Amino acid sequence: MDALELRVVRKVFPAAFAEALRQELRDRGLPDGTPQAPESDLARWAWERETAGDEPPAPARELLDCDDDAFVQALLRDAREEENPYLPHDAVVERWSRHARTALAWGRYAIGQAERDVLACSPSARRARLDALDDAYQDTAILAARSREAQLRVMDLHDRMRACVTTGPLAELIAQCRAATLARFADTEPEVWHSVCELTVRHRAHCPEQADGCPHCHRALAAVLADAHPADPGEGGDGEQPTATVPADEDRYALLTDLPDTAVVAVADAAVGDESALCGYGWAAEDGATGYGHSLASGSGEAEVIGICAAALSLLEHHEDAPVVLLCDSTEAVEAVDAALRSADPTAAHRTLLFPESRQLMDRLLRHRHRVRVRWLKGHIGHDLNEAADAFARLALRRAGGRIPPSVARKEEARILRSLGSGGGFLPAAA
Repeated sequence: MDALELRVVRKVFPAAFAEALRQELRDRGLPDGTPQAPESDLARWAWERETAGDEPPAPARELLDCDDDAFVQALLRDAREEENPYLPHDAVVERWSRHARTALAWGRYAIGQAERDVLACSPSARRARLDALDDAYQDTAILAARSREAQLRVMDLHDRMRACVTTGPLAELIAQCRAATLARFADTEPEVWHSVCELTVRHRAHCPEQADGCPHCHRALAAVLADAHPADPGEGGDGEQPTATVPADEDRYALLTDLPDTAVVAVADAAVGDESALCGYGWAAEDGATGYGHSLASGSGEAEVIGICAAALSLLEHHEDAPVVLLCDSTEAVEAVDAALRSADPTAAHRTLLFPESRQLMDRLLRHRHRVRVRWLKGHIGHDLNEAADAFARLALRRAGGRIPPSVARKEEARILRSLGSGGGFLPAAA
């Protein structure tokens, strides 16, 4: 266990201590990092020294060297065909864990496609399609189980890495670095160090846990010390952090005062399924136009982007020269679309867009990027267009999953339009 003084200093002055540690490590020719974190350079350096000479076998090296798309394909084969014994290798397991969610998303994509196929065919031909849907569900269940296994194996790897830097010669070296770092801190902050020493000496005189090294006392001591010496703005401090700009309450619907009078404004929303990648989207415009449909999305952010793109493309088609402004209550979707529009590059949104449907829509939208704007709208606050878009999105998702018959869907559509007070201009059928 680290000395009580060291733990107090690290708690109250994390940035100053981290800088002193960096200087000490560099002077010793060691990599940067905090020894207790397996992700740090120093911990990795220690682990690599411990495992030196353990060259990964060729199949593991192939998994390390392939690009991300090929790696995800390997995870899909692992679930659908044959378990890959090299994924748990120490050199590969962290990459496996990072990409497991992407592979799981593609499993849900297969379920969504199979659901579409079942609903599109006649009842007499559904048996084979239902078998394919059952296979997709089984594959996705395996992907979910393997994803959990990857997380557990990474936790085990990190535990072993922590043990590597807390035992044996490496632990002794790290203890020397920490002690030297504390001395550096004392030299640069003599008054603070004097306060730390006085506080810990008084504490030890009466602490019943002194024999065990006061394992939990540093938190209370740090709080006392922080009152006398304001914490630095590092980790654990109270330094000012940048915050996202949110419209003031009077502008909570969206900031639209700078738009030309000819602008066509609409609100888009989306709804995602629980078990498959099916999503529904809906939109409603100020001029009374509405629309909805369904697609496949890896998550809510991608589903919202699909709604924005579908709405914008429909409005652009019916308004030849007017600028089109789409409002959405998803900050992830707004930031992704805005980044793509500003850069004229669809790859700017690829962190959010995984599936081909959304990427194709984004490619089409970028051809009109000079006429399109997208802005954030606070959701579920009674905004009529937002409520209508949300209702259309949920209706589209229910239709896509076959959970509502066409006659009921038409009645629901009419109800939404009545609540909006619109005849519903160029409302397309759900795709």
